[in-house]
Amino acid sequence: MNNEGLDPHLLYAWLTARSLARGLPMPIAEHGGFRVDTGSETETVRWVFPCISDGLRDLARTIHQSRQFVKVCETSEALRAAMPAHWTIHAPSHVMRANGMMPRRQLADGYSIAVEQSGPVTSVRIVTDTGILAASGYGAETDGVFVYDRIVTEPEHRRKGLGHVLMQTLHEAMRDLDSFELLVATDDGRALYETLGWRKITSYASASIIMT
Repeated sequence: MNNEGLDPHLLYAWLTARSLARGLPMPIAEHGGFRVDTGSETETVRWVFPCISDGLRDLARTIHQSRQFVKVCETSEALRAAMPAHWTIHAPSHVMRANGMMPRRQLADGYSIAVEQSGPVTSVRIVTDTGILAASGYGAETDGVFVYDRIVTEPEHRRKGLGHVLMQTLHEAMRDLDSFELLVATDDGRALYETLGWRKITSYASASIIMT
């Protein structure tokens, strides 16, 4: 796989699994990338591209409203160079994949874990003995891809291995052990996932129009 950019078929499977995990419409091929109608208060739609392309550049020139995001599996610098000046580039992220089995870890004392399965979607919640949510995350599997989504450990419960156990539990929910495991991480998240044996396969850059 190239240093930057992502295979379009893999990108489509990833977006499909993400939509399943979040209850969103399925991605639609458009402009050489994929459109997902997210419909949230902060984002009405996103276009995700496997690499910088003429379709991305042409689309960006037609958009002048906020809450519409363009994302690409490239560096933030590459996206900045491709976008008109009225677009704002956001903090970079990283597409990562699992690289072998994660080391096992036991759940810390004082916590319990609950797993729910709904079709291809798995949700995991870790709570304290008093019922306070400490960590949560989702996984969704489709077309040979298993996506880890919205992996969160609350600040006051970090550094106890909860995120590790959560990821381990989601991994064990996979139906196809040959599935390609993917997630998108921030800089801080990347450092954590690398300790679990994950590796970066491409950058992931985002842009939107911020009205003043």
